[in-house]
Amino acid sequence: MTALDTLGWRIAGAVVPRLGAAYIRLVFRTVRWEWVGRDVVDDVLEGRKPIVAAFWHGRLLMMAPVMAESVQPLHVVISNNRDGELIARLIARFGGLTLRGSTRDARKRKGKGGDAVARTGIERLEAGDLIGITPDGPRGPRMRAQAGAAALSVWTGVPVVPFAWATRRARVLSSWDRFLLPWPFDRGVYVVGEPILPDGDDDDAVEAHRQAIEAGLNAVTRLADERVGRVPVEPA
Repeated sequence: MTALDTLGWRIAGAVVPRLGAAYIRLVFRTVRWEWVGRDVVDDVLEGRKPIVAAFWHGRLLMMAPVMAESVQPLHVVISNNRDGELIARLIARFGGLTLRGSTRDARKRKGKGGDAVARTGIERLEAGDLIGITPDGPRGPRMRAQAGAAALSVWTGVPVVPFAWATRRARVLSSWDRFLLPWPFDRGVYVVGEPILPDGDDDDAVEAHRQAIEAGLNAVTRLADERVGRVPVEPA
């Protein structure tokens, strides 16, 4: 890495999260938001219950201000690279914490060699904290759940709650996740699905739970898009 690369990264690391947070706050405050399933969120917050909050990578942006409502520590699983560092710094501006790495390849049960992020995620859930995760991140395929969120839920018995949002006027980027970039002064919706509980604690239970999480997330994402009159983004 050259000195110029390092300087450019330092500038980006200082500026991008600050500008990003300012833009997110502008959108959040000027969009007329509707909530579908708000009672699920209120029940979690009032009861201080641990959950795995799941949302697709393409809908990550406007989940940041929702994190600020949590009275419990919320840890978001973020990839351990430069893009992830920018996201982690942005999330920190909304009071969110981060777990750096990925549960994508988590396969083994607690105490039998699961990766460090999975182990820490289990510890945080058992302490009553919240975990936020994009089950299709960081590389995709788009809107196809990997095993990490399902495994954390199965190992701890904590439910997965699917989240999605959409705004009427927004740009769908050509990235792998079809990242949704909203405009301010618009109409939007947050959709929260019913908690998805695991059934069993073996590998078959993890796979069944993964499929249920994927279906639940795709359902709330489609509903959010349809609610504001957008053509739904389809899974890859």
